[in-house]
Amino acid sequence: MKDFNHVLLILHFLGLALGFSVSFANLVMGRLISAAPPQEKAVLSQFPPNMSRVGSIALSLLWVTGLIPVFTKWGGFATLTWQFYVKLAAVLLLTATVLRIHRLERLLQRGDSAAGARIQSAGKVAMSLAVVALVFAVLTFG
Repeated sequence: MKDFNHVLLILHFLGLALGFSVSFANLVMGRLISAAPPQEKAVLSQFPPNMSRVGSIALSLLWVTGLIPVFTKWGGFATLTWQFYVKLAAVLLLTATVLRIHRLERLLQRGDSAAGARIQSAGKVAMSLAVVALVFAVLTFG
């Protein structure tokens, strides 16, 4: 079981790295898109939705590789500290924010140009929630 939990932890860290890379990449790309000439915006605007898919994969990977060890290593939710529940709350809010971003992406594809600004704001919220989850994961398991 120890080897299995190590594999899960490696995959969890991979999901964490992927998720944070999406946040940073989309923040940078958002600035590039807003400063780009109109003929370049269409090409550059293809990047964030593709990175968003990477983020969804990362978040799914984090959920799976985070929930399994709760039972295989820690013996269930009852054994975990209050810091874990703060982390879990941040992850739940992060998940809700990511779902909102996906909804806004669909609106943007349908021509709602105001959705783009809301996506950028939601992306900043998502990144902040990811940092909170990371800090409380360290406080829980570190």
